[in-house]
Amino acid sequence: MNWRERILLVLTIVGFVVPNTMVALFAVRHGLTFNGYFGHWSESLPAAQLALDLIIVFVVFALWAAWEGQRLGMRSWWVPVPASLLVGVCFAVPLFLLLRERAVPMQATRGRTDKLRVGSL
Repeated sequence: MNWRERILLVLTIVGFVVPNTMVALFAVRHGLTFNGYFGHWSESLPAAQLALDLIIVFVVFALWAAWEGQRLGMRSWWVPVPASLLVGVCFAVPLFLLLRERAVPMQATRGRTDKLRVGSL
């Protein structure tokens, strides 16, 4: 594991722990109901702005993850998309970047192997 992968792994863990801790604290204080939690997203203009911002970021991230994952031949490109819905974008983006970081050297190796095959024909 190189230093970039280590950093992305730490950020993935932080991106998982922080939002889940916040949800757990909310659940302890207020109970965990769908309306009780998501109802607060539109209580004020700043809260609504942040919610819409996250929705737009999620859509852009999901499209990019699909396009980039398929371009690189990543088998698990889709895993961060539901992860962003279940945990958050702060977990899914570093997770995708970690998976991508691991896929890029494999893609480069495949490219060299394909060139060697073509050159030997």
